[in-house]
Amino acid sequence: MSLFKKFWLGVRLYGKALSFTREHNLWKYYFLPALLNLIIFISVGFVGYIFVGDTIDWLEGLFNLNNPINWWQTTLNYIVKILVGLIAFLIYFKSYKYLMLILLSPVLSIVAAKVQGILHPERPDEDFHFPQFLSDLKRGLIINLTNLAIELSITIPLILIGLFFSPISPFATILIILVESYFLGFGMIDLRNEFMKLDVKESRAVVKKHRSFAIGVGMTMYFMIWIPILGILFAPIWACISAGLGIYELEENSIIKTDAN
Repeated sequence: MSLFKKFWLGVRLYGKALSFTREHNLWKYYFLPALLNLIIFISVGFVGYIFVGDTIDWLEGLFNLNNPINWWQTTLNYIVKILVGLIAFLIYFKSYKYLMLILLSPVLSIVAAKVQGILHPERPDEDFHFPQFLSDLKRGLIINLTNLAIELSITIPLILIGLFFSPISPFATILIILVESYFLGFGMIDLRNEFMKLDVKESRAVVKKHRSFAIGVGMTMYFMIWIPILGILFAPIWACISAGLGIYELEENSIIKTDAN
């Protein structure tokens, strides 16, 4: 399958995720992820709002911009507010994204397991074991913190390039969105990989193999999050279901086709 077809698969499976939910009556799994995601989104936003206000007040006092008396102070005041707002937004979204991936992973892993259980009826259902739950939580924490470090090492230079070389800032912005989308998709695909008992190295290999699919899943989630109410409540669980369905189609159907040939 071509890179574009994999990307488009990651986008269009969101529609299938909804029909899959209806078909298998998965609505009861929606409430807790939706509630937790809403709490995370609002909490991070509240902290960010306080941070922006305090930072702007501090910078205005530092540069004596509280009562601008000439054009350059007025201009500098606007620049300070724009830069602080931009940086705060970037920090906010990254903080929200990784808190969501880490804190929702135990809940979304249940959804991912349910989806894979439907797709793999031959696999026996596993009972809940608290030590295994803690192990999976630790695994998710390690993966997401590692991904955060990798993502920051890529996006921070892109942000600086976009700020200081304005002609190429649109291209830097597109690359930042692609990187953000990839790691969002990574987090969703890893929930399925966790169910399949893949270790961290194996999980990374699967995501790397289907990186354009991961970008498709992550980019759809990226933009869906900003849809008022609907996105905040349902984007993570739809992304989780879409990722599970897509990797099943890409990985296991390809194996079936190869065996048939």
